Amino acid sequence: MTMKATPFQTVKSQHGGRAALVSKILPLLGGEADKAKSALMGNANKKLIRIYQVAQTVQKKFGTRKELVSKITALRYPTGNVGDGYVKKLEESTLKRLLDEYRQAGGK
Repeated sequence: MTMKATPFQTVKSQHGGRAALVSKILPLLGGEADKAKSALMGNANKKLIRIYQVAQTVQKKFGTRKELVSKITALRYPTGNVGDGYVKKLEESTLKRLLDEYRQAGGK
């Protein structure tokens, strides 16, 4: 019987370690590198794997975070009457939350 690899084993085998995975995530997320790096290094391996998967999905489907936000606002407000508060809320959200919001708004 084969056992499923633990998150630690997955990070080690697929990415070469936690530091290497974090260095792959940072360019996908953008923003302040030093602050984000220290925050990411404090996360569990399982969460780092999920963050990496979500960041890759966003990059492949939308390119950038701003494009994802604009697609969400276009789906939610087809007439274009978007409030500044809504856009600000989206810009402050995590990529995972933005991806969920896109799916809820009817995006595929």
